[in-house]
Amino acid sequence: MSSWPPPPANQSPYASSAPDPYGPPPRKSSLLWLWILLGVGGIGILVCCGGLVAVGAFGLNVMSAEVADQVRDVPAFREHIGELESLDVDLVASSAKGDDETFVYNAKGTKGTGVLTVKQITDDDFNEVIEEAMLRLPDGREVQILP
Repeated sequence: MSSWPPPPANQSPYASSAPDPYGPPPRKSSLLWLWILLGVGGIGILVCCGGLVAVGAFGLNVMSAEVADQVRDVPAFREHIGELESLDVDLVASSAKGDDETFVYNAKGTKGTGVLTVKQITDDDFNEVIEEAMLRLPDGREVQILP
């Protein structure tokens, strides 16, 4: 007698444990869903950040336009700058002031240039109201524009 166990009744004693070479290939793990998710997330981040930058730039342009409308006809301003050509916010100089209501603008006109420092508040109708404006000329002189 043999001590070797016989094969189960439904299996051939000559069956191999190796996979069938003619069967379907093993299923590969697809990372397509990960790439799609990363792409959609990246586009979403760009849209959100771009939207925030666009809204901020729009707000600064509106604020600059309102300040320009208020100072362009002031006699002291027209004497040194002339007809106003551009008034751009200087964010670095404004943040260096440390006051949330004080903004610094670079003014350029037909007679010259200058740095306009404006203390302004926003009223209940969301209009910019200038409390005080000081113009620093290239030669270092400062001229009071508005009280």
